[in-house]
Amino acid sequence: MKKLIALLAVAASLSLQGCMTYSHHSLPKVEQWPLAESARDKPTAYLKVQTEYSVNGTPTASSPDIARIEGLLRQAFMDSERFARVSTEQEESDLYVTVTLQNQETGSMGLAFVTGATFFLVPGTFDNTLTMDMMFRDGEGKKLGRVQKQEKLTTWMHLLLVFALPFNESGDALLNDLTKSNLEEAAKKKLI
Repeated sequence: MKKLIALLAVAASLSLQGCMTYSHHSLPKVEQWPLAESARDKPTAYLKVQTEYSVNGTPTASSPDIARIEGLLRQAFMDSERFARVSTEQEESDLYVTVTLQNQETGSMGLAFVTGATFFLVPGTFDNTLTMDMMFRDGEGKKLGRVQKQEKLTTWMHLLLVFALPFNESGDALLNDLTKSNLEEAAKKKLI
């Protein structure tokens, strides 16, 4: 009976692992959305999305859902009301925008091992710095300019944080905020 109780306790602790992620909100708020009308005609845009991921400064392979990210970015570009058409399929356009999304994760591997070995009784933490870089080129491929914004996220891992799961911030909302902020900066620099 004692072995069964011990087994149930271990199973419960493994199933109740939780984590909570929150943003540092260092990204400036977008002043006007959709963006103010431009004096020129709305251009068409081709959007190319690429990602980079590193852990403690070491580039690491990752397999994000590029199609989902492209969809989120494309929607934000269209919502800005500055573009006649935004495509992720390579075709002739007035603007070519290369978006590089970098995720730089930092944290203690030793603490992560201790957290896992104690079934999340000892809390662990790591930070993710998300940087969105947008390079704008004209129809001939000439570089027009670049904008870049970043936001930092902190994730805590602990057994009892399972109750915080419903309150975690959405990654989609953060990508949307980064995109809006970059587009606002691009409009101020007259890139779009």
